[in-house]
Amino acid sequence: MKCGVCKGGTGRGYCGACVQDRMCQHEWLSNVVQERTAQVAQSGWTAERAQQLYEYQTRRLQARRARVAELKARIHEREQQIAAARQWYRELSESNKRNSVQQLESNTGLSTRQEAREQSHATQGALERVETTATALRADRLVLTSALCTVVGLRTVETDVFAGVDERARLFGLPWPGIDDWRKFPADYINACVSHSVHIFSVLSNYLHLQTPFAVVKRGSRLFIRPNWRQVDVREAALSIDDDRASFVVGLAMLFYNIAFMCHRQGVRVPVEQVADAVENMRLAVLAQAEPENTARTRLPFALDIYTVVQEVMRMYADPAHPDADLELRSRVHDELRRLHLCDDAVDSVDYEDDNWAII
Repeated sequence: MKCGVCKGGTGRGYCGACVQDRMCQHEWLSNVVQERTAQVAQSGWTAERAQQLYEYQTRRLQARRARVAELKARIHEREQQIAAARQWYRELSESNKRNSVQQLESNTGLSTRQEAREQSHATQGALERVETTATALRADRLVLTSALCTVVGLRTVETDVFAGVDERARLFGLPWPGIDDWRKFPADYINACVSHSVHIFSVLSNYLHLQTPFAVVKRGSRLFIRPNWRQVDVREAALSIDDDRASFVVGLAMLFYNIAFMCHRQGVRVPVEQVADAVENMRLAVLAQAEPENTARTRLPFALDIYTVVQEVMRMYADPAHPDADLELRSRVHDELRRLHLCDDAVDSVDYEDDNWAII
């Protein structure tokens, strides 16, 4: 990285600060490469074994792509069946209403009760067919989302070829940062992790036909996120740490809120302290589709609020050695939330333990 002086120069030289910065980056990357090389050597990996694994994974990927295409066709067919069953049920319900009025007016006695029983049986049969089709569709979605997780490296079972090297959850082979790693890792690494999670979450929400509270927008190579319920005066937050840090904190909180909302719609409750573990939460949402009892939990209210998620993200970037910087970042995050209309505009001075913040 060049400073302002080096960028304006026409030569190929660098100042002392830039040279020292590059040497620090080189030393950090060298240490990482040495650690990874030692871990790979300890696990017994060789070039021949890696080539065999690559060819094996390539064949599996091709088979999964064919399976995904087949499952998409099956899901489309099941959705058409559900739509037809619902249409038939609506027509039958309207016919039942008309027949009920006619029966009350004619007062035909026993024949009326017999027809009512027949229509009740027909309605019950239609409901059973709709429920059966919905169950089959849920099973097909489970297979499709599980195949997607396997392709991107998101573990849905307790077996992983990388388990001997690193126990962290991965997306496309990239370890997800821990709760204490967000301040330590380079900006490019954080941006790659966030981009991967946004991509996988977008595909999963599409498979699950889920409308999220916040919508992700792509402008060129940059990602932004905004409230999905506002149509006028819509503002956006950045999903890249290269931009304003306060905007990135709010954008990351909105992304974590979306993932927690997806888990809620699948019957999984995400604790507040786990809301930042996006990879684990997406894995739980996929696995929850195999448990029919989770359907009843989706009727419960979604109790998580965006302010609580913002607080968790702020703790990830809290630096005990620089309390003044934390206070400045909190103030900027507060202004960013007001700009995005995510807190009460009537509150001028809000302490971080106040309960007045809420989604409008």
